[in-house]
Amino acid sequence: FGQSSACKPTVCASVPVALCELPAAGFVRCLGIMAYQTPVSLALMVGVILLLILTVGAVWAWGQFLDQYEHDPARVRAVMMIGLLTATTLEFSLAANGITYSWVAWASFWINAWGAFDAVLRFPASHDLASAVSAKQFTLLVVKTIMYAAGMQSLRKSLWIFFILLVTNIWGWPVFYIMALPMDPSEQVAADDTYDIDIAVRVWQLLMSRSERRDCIVRCRSWWFRRLAAASEGSSIARMAICAASPEHRRIFKKMGRSV
Repeated sequence: FGQSSACKPTVCASVPVALCELPAAGFVRCLGIMAYQTPVSLALMVGVILLLILTVGAVWAWGQFLDQYEHDPARVRAVMMIGLLTATTLEFSLAANGITYSWVAWASFWINAWGAFDAVLRFPASHDLASAVSAKQFTLLVVKTIMYAAGMQSLRKSLWIFFILLVTNIWGWPVFYIMALPMDPSEQVAADDTYDIDIAVRVWQLLMSRSERRDCIVRCRSWWFRRLAAASEGSSIARMAICAASPEHRRIFKKMGRSV
């Protein structure tokens, strides 16, 4: 009964029947390994169940929100923007805490900008699965998945974080985006044709064309004024702050007969 017949952990875990044939030291060693693996397996099962519950809850909550604001694409787009900003912040925090490498956070930032951010800007425009837009989005998701699998500083220790990212930050986005698309095909179009252009093309046009930059400034000013007007209608405090900061808006409110 020498050391050559001692138990190997993999053999004992996979063939528990052979335990009776092992010497005393090997038998005790195998029992210790199996006792360690049992709570790990239980924790894994509990974690999977909790992740499924959280995923179903998030899908249900998103569906409830969409039932109320299905015909308000601007509000849906704003919520998706907030979600994307939160997800990107989370990815940088993972790098800051040493869970992922710093290059993963920056690569993920550019993937989010070209992928998810571009999709949100196009919303509620819909594209066929065979289109170049869908192919680009799918390719970016695959690249991001491989990147996080290789970019964890310790994949074994951070396996749960990887699975959560896989379900939420990576492959959960397309599901939420498809859920947000209006049921009526006539509403699955961008508000303006300029929005249904790849963001890389739009950035290139802004860099190379003065007229594009001028049009972009006009659109941004128009969007900003609409947001200020909406804020002034909903809160007298916001209206006072806007008037104190902008004499132009103070004159506009006076012409409209609003009190400042």
